[in-house]
Amino acid sequence: MRYKLIILFLFYHIVSFSQDEIYFYKDVDNTLTLKNVKEKEFVLLKDQINEGYTNATYWFKIPAYQTKTKYIFRFSYDRYNEATVYQGFYQIDKLPNQRYLTYSFFRDYDVFIKIKPKLHSTFPIEFNTDEISLLNQKHQLIFNCFYYGIAFLIILYNFFYYILFKDDAFLFYSLFSGFMCFGIFTMDGMLNFYNLSEGLKDFIMVLNYILMVYFSSKFVNSYLSLDCYYPKLKKYSYIIGALIVVMGTLYLTLKNYYFLLTLSILVFSLIFTYWIASILLFNKNIYTKILVFAESLLLFSAIDFFILKFIGITVINIDSISIKIGAFFEMIILSFGVLYRMKMLIKENDFMKNEIINYSREIEVLSVNIKGDSNSHSIGNLSIREKEIFDLIVLGKSNKIIADDLNISINTVKFHVKNIYGKLNIKSRKEVLKI
Repeated sequence: MRYKLIILFLFYHIVSFSQDEIYFYKDVDNTLTLKNVKEKEFVLLKDQINEGYTNATYWFKIPAYQTKTKYIFRFSYDRYNEATVYQGFYQIDKLPNQRYLTYSFFRDYDVFIKIKPKLHSTFPIEFNTDEISLLNQKHQLIFNCFYYGIAFLIILYNFFYYILFKDDAFLFYSLFSGFMCFGIFTMDGMLNFYNLSEGLKDFIMVLNYILMVYFSSKFVNSYLSLDCYYPKLKKYSYIIGALIVVMGTLYLTLKNYYFLLTLSILVFSLIFTYWIASILLFNKNIYTKILVFAESLLLFSAIDFFILKFIGITVINIDSISIKIGAFFEMIILSFGVLYRMKMLIKENDFMKNEIINYSREIEVLSVNIKGDSNSHSIGNLSIREKEIFDLIVLGKSNKIIADDLNISINTVKFHVKNIYGKLNIKSRKEVLKI
């Protein structure tokens, strides 16, 4: 009985798996048609195809399966907009108003799908029954609504804090988060709902790249006051920024894959440079540590998704959902970091304000004393004769000796001494010696 159950389980597993089997063939020469591709030996698709840039055409085969259930085939990548799908002698049109390139069909006959990638050969494929596919789409919709709702609140929250505190870090982070979310919005295929041309979508993508990296640099620079620590970093940023604009323009003009790859490398190299700068300042304060940790979550997943997959490499096999999760935690953590930084700056400003007030008071007292001393003991106010007598008093001579030395009467000496005491605001010869 036990062996029968095992055989039944294996049979059920094989049948269930066979329902979702997809095979592929790579047409390197781009010469195959539906008629002769059927004679080729297709390979079972076990993992997602990720081969970087290639000029080849890919064929996918979905074997016939006796069921009355309708199936959904979808390329979950926003850059695929056209494919040719055959079933029997007929072509199947793509479903309208979809985020991604989607086809619906029954399994009465073999289905062949022909697609030629424009940039890099990455094929995230969804293949399920119509019911399961619809359920998955609902789950994704709920997740997207949650993500974009929280992201919008965080962007709004930082913008209001900028209005309240007039701190540029809040404004730049709000703008950086906005363009980052818009990039994820386009990656989600949302622009496909608006029937935009390929040229316009490419322009939006390049412009978003430029603005995102610009405000990311401005944010980190303002957040960490990098001008005080690394003043030459700004010059480096201008050079890389100019190269980014040039690569973006070349890609839009020539539609060459390598210009887009170079653009992506430059964008993330600049973001990575500012992340390294924050590591060098890691021990300065707590909010620097928060920045280092939060940026690392999104940075490395984005490098894997936008650069490594472009050249056919993947380290952690990041997908669009992982990107959104990383962006979500980055925004949450950094928002607290920006607010904590503001709290610390207010505390430091209060301390500095009190120090400045106390210092101003000391300066004021010192100024009064100096002014009083200069008014009370200004030797420059004495006449020539009074200065002569003052110098003799300093030497310790009496009035009689001063009268003899200057050939004047003792009463004249007493008269000048009285004037000297009055001008210097003193009352005895001891105070003359102190002056």
